[in-house]
Amino acid sequence: MKKNNITKGIIALTLATSFVLGAGQSSFAAEATSISQKEDVNKAYLDAYNELNGTYTECLSLRDKDYTYINATSYCKAAFDGTMTEIANYINSIKAVTEAEKKAYIPKMKAKLEELKTARDRLDGKQVDSQTLTNLIDDARSFIRNDDNYKAASQDLKAAFDLALTNAYTVYGKGDSLSKGEYEKAVSDLRDTKAAILRYVKTEDTKKVLAKRIEEAEVLLKDKKKYSADSVKIFELALTAAKSTAANPKASLENYEDIIQKLDTAKEDMLGSDKDAKIKKALDKLKKAKSESEITVKACKTLLDFPAIAKNYGDKIRTYLVKAEKVIKNAEEVIAKYEKPANK
Repeated sequence: MKKNNITKGIIALTLATSFVLGAGQSSFAAEATSISQKEDVNKAYLDAYNELNGTYTECLSLRDKDYTYINATSYCKAAFDGTMTEIANYINSIKAVTEAEKKAYIPKMKAKLEELKTARDRLDGKQVDSQTLTNLIDDARSFIRNDDNYKAASQDLKAAFDLALTNAYTVYGKGDSLSKGEYEKAVSDLRDTKAAILRYVKTEDTKKVLAKRIEEAEVLLKDKKKYSADSVKIFELALTAAKSTAANPKASLENYEDIIQKLDTAKEDMLGSDKDAKIKKALDKLKKAKSESEITVKACKTLLDFPAIAKNYGDKIRTYLVKAEKVIKNAEEVIAKYEKPANK
């Protein structure tokens, strides 16, 4: 009974307190709950906004610094750019969102964030393998230090090659931001400027060869009565064309090479029309053949000194020696016959 009286007293006191403070206390609790909920919404909104805006800012840097965008296919790059534009417009639009609208925009911002991440992850650019450029840079440095072709090149061509090498260093230093286009241009420029130097030097050397051929041709024509009239005429025409090419400042390497070949051919034809020259040429070939036969005969005779070889191959070797000695004797007779007039 005593316990029940105490309980009733507590209940009465509570009811009295509630009666006195009830309305104000309930209002305070509701307001506190409302403020807490509003703070949670603001925090969630701010977190979602910051993550979206931060990811957007990071993606902006991909355009200048990352090969995944720089070397991406046009389709993936266009899709990414379109998403970036859409996100930029969206971020600007939510700056005017009211307190009452923030809660509704949180899931929308998260959805936009996923769209942006998907577009970023679909970029398919590959990192450039710069090994070829590395090799070309090493080759270029050696070319400048050690190659006579570089030393003989014109100043303009040297300057162009030096610039290509400087640009190659710059491109190589870009690392992950190196674009495929920049890489290919750097490689092409180094190769092309080196090729231009080699071609220039070869052209200059070929011009000198042509000048030498022209001098030799003019000497030959001083004794043109030795040759047939037709062959001389053809040679003179070739010489005239050679002089014209040599005097042409716009003549190319191919022009020089072509006219040298034509002049050489005309020269050979003209020299071939000289009977004495033909005989001399034939005698030279015969002497060479005779000398080779004599060497072979000597070697065969040496082989016969070996019993095993003499036993197995002696008959064949001796048969060859008989024939070879006849050939040598005939060659000596022909040489003696046609060299006599030259010795008188």
